[in-house]
Amino acid sequence: MRDKFVMTESVSKAFMMVKALIDKGSRIDRIGLLYGRPGLGKSSFTEWYCSNYPSFHCRAVAAWTRSLCMMLEDMLLAFRVQPVRTVKENLRELVRTLRKHGVVFFIDEADRVVRKSLLVETVRDLADISKVPIVLVGQESIYNSLQRNELGNFFSRITEAVEFSPLSAKDIQGIAKELCGLKCDAEVGGLIRTITLGDFRLVNALLVRLEKVCLINNKAEVSTKMVKEVTKGMPNPEQLGEILNGGSDQKPALAAVA
Repeated sequence: MRDKFVMTESVSKAFMMVKALIDKGSRIDRIGLLYGRPGLGKSSFTEWYCSNYPSFHCRAVAAWTRSLCMMLEDMLLAFRVQPVRTVKENLRELVRTLRKHGVVFFIDEADRVVRKSLLVETVRDLADISKVPIVLVGQESIYNSLQRNELGNFFSRITEAVEFSPLSAKDIQGIAKELCGLKCDAEVGGLIRTITLGDFRLVNALLVRLEKVCLINNKAEVSTKMVKEVTKGMPNPEQLGEILNGGSDQKPALAAVA
């Protein structure tokens, strides 16, 4: 499997969302939100974007909910700026740094930020004062969490939002071709989507196995028969849905197709 980033339907929407934020004037609020179920490619998009376009990103950690200072320090380190002494000094230094670079700043795993009003309000201050686009990246529940009464001032500043959807059959056909050099028709793409529920990680794991089968049999196109053989023993779609909704690490589902 090639190490390559594939432009899916959700990724295209996310890319256009970020562009829309950049194109807004500095007098308009420029906070964006990327959200959706785990395993749909949100973090992969963030990493890809930051590797190819002027931008920075930081991953929220659980300890931020206990320490505003740690959040500010980690954000400064994302810009390769050494934190200073106090929360006040770090906040001022971070604003200066954001203004200096003037590019999009992504905060991944932002569900952890939303758990504490102080952290969310600090992000709002950073956006209001620096005037740079800030994008929160989180799970599907973050959208509702941000609508809590005490976060109304923040939610009203979100001017662009994209929900990552499960991969479509067309997405899967494109991924198979781009990453594995394998052809698959719409029926096969639809079957893979049904089996994996369009989960990005599971599709990749399944394609690795299909790639090996095609190599052994000297085939360049995936058939429905191959998919059914390779996926024997996997949970059915209903069971898989329970696994995916039951936790974010998805280890049981990945083990089933490894």
